[in-house]
Amino acid sequence: MSVSMMRAVEIDPSIREPFDRYLEGLIHRWSGYVAALGFTLVPLFLVLDWLAAPELFGRFFVYRALCTALVIAQYLLLKTIRPTRYDFLHGYFFSVVVAGAITWMTVDLGGFDSSYYAGLNLVMIGVSMLIPWRPVHSAINSVGILVMYVLANALFGGPFEVAKLVNNLFFMGGTAVIGTAVASAKYQLIANEFVTREELVIANRDLDASRLDLKAARDALWGEMEVAKRIQTSLLPANRRVGGYEVAARMSPAAEVGGDYYDIIQAGEDRNWIAIGDVSGHGVESGLVMMMTQTSILSLVRENERLSPADVFSAVNDVLLDNISRLHAARYMTLNVVRLHDAGLTLAGKHQDVLVWRRAMGAVETVSNEGCWIGVVDDTRGRVSDQTIAMQEGDVALFFTDGATEAMNGRGEMYGEDRLAAVLAAVAERPLDEALEVLFSEIAAFRAVQDDDVTMMLVRRSSQAASARAREPAAAQRSTAA
Repeated sequence: MSVSMMRAVEIDPSIREPFDRYLEGLIHRWSGYVAALGFTLVPLFLVLDWLAAPELFGRFFVYRALCTALVIAQYLLLKTIRPTRYDFLHGYFFSVVVAGAITWMTVDLGGFDSSYYAGLNLVMIGVSMLIPWRPVHSAINSVGILVMYVLANALFGGPFEVAKLVNNLFFMGGTAVIGTAVASAKYQLIANEFVTREELVIANRDLDASRLDLKAARDALWGEMEVAKRIQTSLLPANRRVGGYEVAARMSPAAEVGGDYYDIIQAGEDRNWIAIGDVSGHGVESGLVMMMTQTSILSLVRENERLSPADVFSAVNDVLLDNISRLHAARYMTLNVVRLHDAGLTLAGKHQDVLVWRRAMGAVETVSNEGCWIGVVDDTRGRVSDQTIAMQEGDVALFFTDGATEAMNGRGEMYGEDRLAAVLAAVAERPLDEALEVLFSEIAAFRAVQDDDVTMMLVRRSSQAASARAREPAAAQRSTAA
């Protein structure tokens, strides 16, 4: 059920004041959580600063120190005062402080051409998801962040490419829309919950009161979970050709918001990456870990072309480890970071086996990967190394999460790698979209109930002619520029 179809709730004048007090208490409490999240994450991202811009590390340290101090002061203030009708201003204050620091980092990194703008997306989404204020505040807050970013970089940033500015504003605008939609759905759900609770109180006092529409309340709750699931899947990348490879992927979340992650990244000429992982558990915590992982990997591979997959894996672990522990979230993550080369796939991390269909032999090979998980050990260096899988023309690699092989039928049997490999062998020469459809259909037909997310990614080594055609647009652009 979509947000527009959810039962509209009119707050009766007799309960308007109690509802306002209830909402103020929620905003006050969650503003404190947001502040705690801020002074935890802001200094930890110094690791990213050191890797992405070591020459500016000192300046960025000052920005983050000032920002952290202000957010700590905000947190202490929230702990000492009572909720008031003006507590929504804490959301604006947090956004101005944190987004302002990130904005000045983009200015120092060259303006609109800097990829650090991605951090502003985290601020917009984080504030909109966690603070239960009215949706108009999410909209105003997001627009304010956009205006601050544009004005600061227009006035003080360096030269930039219009295409990059349009790209940045497109994604930030999309984030603003999603954040406002989430805030609207959440506000309506809070109103539903409050009115339902008041109706239950009245029903307990008056046995002759009409029966509550519990089915509508249940449908409203699960409808909002469905909205969250659609938001998560809408942020996933589209299938496409990257370098000498065709890549197609798909995720089928379970009933809750999922913890599976995959990405397809073109960081520059001959710098093509994919990644796949699985955060333990489900729900908002797992979704936040997934989003932090996606942002960290994207920033690392775009800012430093010399990083190997093992380097990226270790840097992501450094960023996420303290975040997960400080939030008291018992979460870990399996992850493969993969760079695509003409000679094959170089991967690092610990995840499920990789199934590789060899066109020359017409058979499937199983490739195990050794290492450790994200969020388990303090330092993965020395525990995780690069591993190369040779890929010949027409070979197809299948990456998947455990929801595929651990799908269970009514007799308690798991689907397993053997069945998955057999289906891969049968469809490996089809177009990748068709092959994925068959793989998902076979698993769905086998299992009794879907109780875990299922993600699969197919990577095919293209013919030399197709690879050459894929490189022609880039070559033409360089020729035109010359």
